[in-house]
Amino acid sequence: MGGGVSGATFNGPAAFIAGDHGTQHVHLVYQWRPAYRVEDYPLDASPVSARLLAGQPSRLLRAAHRAVPFTGRGRDLAKLADWRDDPADRLAVRLVHGPGGQGKTRLAARFAELSRAAGWTVWQAVANETGADPLAAGPAPELGAGVLLVVDYAERWPTADLRRLLQDPLVHRTGVPVRVLLLARPAGLWWESLETWIGDTLDTLAESHPLRPLADDSTTRADLFRHARDSFADLLGLPAATAALIRPPQDAELDEDYGQVLTLHIAALAAVDAALHQEKAPDNPARASAHLLGRERAHWRALHQRSSQPLATAPESMGRAVLTATLTRPLARPHGLIALARVGLADSSAAANTLLDDHRFCYPPQPGDPAGGVTVLEPLYPDRLGEDFIGLATPAARGTAHPVAGAVTDDWAHQAAERLLRTPGDADAAAPWTRDVLIVLIETARRWPHVATGQLFPLLRNHPELALLAGGTALTTLAGLDDVDFSVLDAVRKRFPSERNTDLDVGIAAVTARLARHRLATIPDDPVARAQVQDELAVRQARAGLRRPALLAARGAVEDWRAPAAENPDVHAADLAASLVNLGVYLSASGQPEEALTVTEQAADLYRALAETDRAAHESDLGAALNNLGIRLAAAGRQREALAVTEQAVEIRTRLVALDLAAHGSDLAGSLNNLGIRLAALGQHHEALVATVRGTELYRELAAKDPHAHEPDLATSLTGLGVFLAEVGQRGAALEVTEQAEEIWRRLAAANPIAHERDFALTLNNLGIRLAEAGLLREALATGEQAVEIRRRLAEDDPAAHEHDLAVSLTNLGSYLSGLGRPNEALAASEETAEIRSRLAARNPADHDRDLAISLNNLAGVLSTLGRHREARRTAERTVEIWRRLAEENPAAHAPSLALALAMTAHVIAATGELDEALRITGESVEIYRSRIGAAPALLSRLVDVMEMQASILDALGRTGEATQLRRWIAGTAGTAETAT
Repeated sequence: MGGGVSGATFNGPAAFIAGDHGTQHVHLVYQWRPAYRVEDYPLDASPVSARLLAGQPSRLLRAAHRAVPFTGRGRDLAKLADWRDDPADRLAVRLVHGPGGQGKTRLAARFAELSRAAGWTVWQAVANETGADPLAAGPAPELGAGVLLVVDYAERWPTADLRRLLQDPLVHRTGVPVRVLLLARPAGLWWESLETWIGDTLDTLAESHPLRPLADDSTTRADLFRHARDSFADLLGLPAATAALIRPPQDAELDEDYGQVLTLHIAALAAVDAALHQEKAPDNPARASAHLLGRERAHWRALHQRSSQPLATAPESMGRAVLTATLTRPLARPHGLIALARVGLADSSAAANTLLDDHRFCYPPQPGDPAGGVTVLEPLYPDRLGEDFIGLATPAARGTAHPVAGAVTDDWAHQAAERLLRTPGDADAAAPWTRDVLIVLIETARRWPHVATGQLFPLLRNHPELALLAGGTALTTLAGLDDVDFSVLDAVRKRFPSERNTDLDVGIAAVTARLARHRLATIPDDPVARAQVQDELAVRQARAGLRRPALLAARGAVEDWRAPAAENPDVHAADLAASLVNLGVYLSASGQPEEALTVTEQAADLYRALAETDRAAHESDLGAALNNLGIRLAAAGRQREALAVTEQAVEIRTRLVALDLAAHGSDLAGSLNNLGIRLAALGQHHEALVATVRGTELYRELAAKDPHAHEPDLATSLTGLGVFLAEVGQRGAALEVTEQAEEIWRRLAAANPIAHERDFALTLNNLGIRLAEAGLLREALATGEQAVEIRRRLAEDDPAAHEHDLAVSLTNLGSYLSGLGRPNEALAASEETAEIRSRLAARNPADHDRDLAISLNNLAGVLSTLGRHREARRTAERTVEIWRRLAEENPAAHAPSLALALAMTAHVIAATGELDEALRITGESVEIYRSRIGAAPALLSRLVDVMEMQASILDALGRTGEATQLRRWIAGTAGTAETAT
């Protein structure tokens, strides 16, 4: 990727062979940001001089020069054209992915050319080197039919920067359709995360486009080889008759490496150059690369030895500079000076600048690159050739043969990467090239095993912290190497933070899973060791949002712990209890509440017994188990039992915090929030608010010190606080804290949607409610639609875990649509909600009857608005029936909802003309509200609404005096409420 030629368009030799300094297309920059810039896509082939080609034939492999006419890929181009021209989406994103050398950049170049011919403006986004100077932006262009934005090396971009690009005003304010084409080698976790974020945040379509091998059979490979051979022969001056004698490599049919177009082009170019010099053509891909790199070395030597203006840099030093550049990628000159000093190539600024200038003479920036004037250390292109250069230059381990006999190696190469990555005087400061060096090494190690064993693995074994500094993507890639050294992965694992880390969690989970598979295979008869491995794996996977794998690992851990705990309870009962606690969490998250309650009760019983024997050792764990048990009991509808055990957890943790805030503060804050939820469920709203305020303030203090560890908890606490503030009538404050929670979750979900988008959707749902309470219905609708979209996608993947959440958001969406006068759309949302909740309540009435009643109440209102009064009455009466039953069991929690349902029923009945019956029902609703206002002042506004309905019914019955008296009372009550507010 980033190089190669077969996918480009070539207009003939005359346009290609120019003078020594042929004209170049100059890119116009349209947007400059510190992390990236948006500029013209280079659609014209960049010329290169015949003199340079004679010394550096590998230049013909650069995508910018387009030496070989584009061929094939008709289906891919047709799919891309359909995607581009689809009128349904103003913004759409597509990922083209495949191994290096598959032809991604060449396909993009051809598609860009065709798009411009179709009237589209074509741009590219390029990552800036750290510390790059700003570039001047040109005037906004005429955009034509739309904008195609191409992003190469997308997987190497920092996630935050790529998302920032996709949100850039330049992308969203063009006024024409925009298509973003991403190019990358893998389409793994990084893409799954980005795809989810695009759907959630940008509300647009994102899809992947795997690029299949173009050379997938012997005939096609031979044709592609001859096609490239003839183009290269023409450009290099080899007679056509002589070129025709050059045959495809003998093993082209068998060696899968030749399935890559770039491998065939390298082979063809090497064979043509060998024929020009009357040498034997290389007989395999590695030797073809070695041949072309040999020509590079001859070029360095010639420049150093020429009689006029020779380069000061000797060939050996130039080779080392080229290897350094291949590892670091382009750098700003100040960083280039530091890099050369690190690797021992210059002992002074003057010497370093000379080497940088000589290297730049040999390898100038990509043609037309507007940043080329301020960057140095341009790497070898295409990437595959640069990786081969590292593989060929790096010696094999002592006593073993290099994979390519006769390769020109350099002992210096062994330590190059380690020297670049060392951080003298500051172990926590990563060099700006850290990420690129590790990515290049890992990619090189895929094809050159001796680089993995001799360079990459020793580097990470000695400095495992580097893998973490490179970020989650590098960790995931490292874990995916076929022959990875498990001792290296273990060394990296030992540097993992003990707490969750929103930047690293996905990579940590990948490394832990790879290690776990290896370790479990070696300890089939050691249940303690197996349980420990699976416990760790479950925790790491859960933090990365991988719920199903976490549940599977947790089940395995519990089963492995049971026998040791039975045989030696003094040693292993606590281990079993800890695994049971975690299993309960994962079961609950996966939509299995009954089993979650069972295992959590088992854990609490074990910890109670252990704490009776050794309070100091086990009281903290008992607090955790009781905290979770309260959650499980509440989910089962056993609210009073849930409150009792949660109060026990708060009591224990309050005592522990008095001894050590740092160790137990987060635990206490969590239990306080849960206590608030338990109290609210029993109608004790003021007490709930007091507990939640305490928990939130504690989380604020902790998050200020360690955001990575505590921001998710703070966001959760703020969301709950918003609910309780609204319950007691403090709606302005409720909206404010919920907006704070939404901001945190949006940022966390952008970094790791797998782990955080469920919580993000919950907060969006609550924010919609708060906005609606503030009268901001349009804003509430937009927020509610986003929550529904996320939860619908989650429910499609895992209905048991997410269908309930989807119904919640659909309920609110229906309310917003009704309030905005869109009853038909509201009806669709309300009917879907009722259907989901009817199904859930049929399976588990205790858990879902309350939710079903809420949905039916809303559905009745929408049906009444649409004039479907009979259906509305049946639905409303069914709602009242459910709420009566629930209010008999728990009046404090459910009586207000019964009053609301009665008011809705009265409204529906009044619409049919049965005014006396409607008046009777409103009277019952009023009495309930009056009896509850002391405990929940926020109900006053609902009471006023029902009494207004009563007054209207009295007017309709001709009882105007009673109606007038009632309105006077309402006016006095509303004035009191306004003053209190």
